[in-house]
Amino acid sequence: MDMRARTFDIDLPAGPAGMDPAEWEARLDLAACYRLVDCHGWTSVVYNHITARIPGSDHFLINPFGMRYDEIRASDLIRIDIDGNQVSESDWPVNRAGYVIHSAIHKARPDDLHCVIHTHEAVSQALCALDHPVVPVTQEGCQFYKRVGYHDYEGIVLDESEQDRLTAALGKKNHTLVLRNHGLITAGPSCAWAFVRHCHFIRNASVQLQAMAAGKLNRISKKVMRHTREQFEGGSAQAGAKVRHPEWPALLRYIDARDPSWKS
Repeated sequence: MDMRARTFDIDLPAGPAGMDPAEWEARLDLAACYRLVDCHGWTSVVYNHITARIPGSDHFLINPFGMRYDEIRASDLIRIDIDGNQVSESDWPVNRAGYVIHSAIHKARPDDLHCVIHTHEAVSQALCALDHPVVPVTQEGCQFYKRVGYHDYEGIVLDESEQDRLTAALGKKNHTLVLRNHGLITAGPSCAWAFVRHCHFIRNASVQLQAMAAGKLNRISKKVMRHTREQFEGGSAQAGAKVRHPEWPALLRYIDARDPSWKS
């Protein structure tokens, strides 16, 4: 399916001369992801990071350190290798903490986690500040049953020695990390997967926190949580849709109507 069909009638420009189409598509998806995170109010001005692996390589794209998320365009994203060396030209630097966190996950899970989103959004941070696990209390929240790791706070992530502990917490099956007293990481095989998981985690966290404040949680059985998770992971939850995540092209149409500069 070509990009125009995939995004349902959004006109997408061709990439720069000499750039592999796979890299340009990754840039478009990642730029859209930054704009969507901004639309949801999950930004910390210029901090935090979203990365996307360039297909067929061990390089990934990251935001220029100093640009707001609502400013970022596909052409602004910086290509770096897995060791943190800048490959594409840019007048902007790369946030060291962003490299340390994201490269750890890209190295540890090269086959399935190609997009990594990290935010300091207030609802998930509130849950990260509690000595309490994530509890699936919504239908969408069941996606996180046995898919969440926990990592204790060690300070700003600037030391590469912390990477081993991050990836140990992530494990081989988790796609989400609760960074205690810090923030949230969700990841997936594409920007759509990672972003939708971020949305659903925050919604479940909000409901969990409000329900805990009001009274005793009504727990979903492990059998039902596992079944519901498999429905989401296997695609039956989106049966009949034109694409695996039908909300993704809908969201792209939304940001494109607001400001089409993301795709330049």
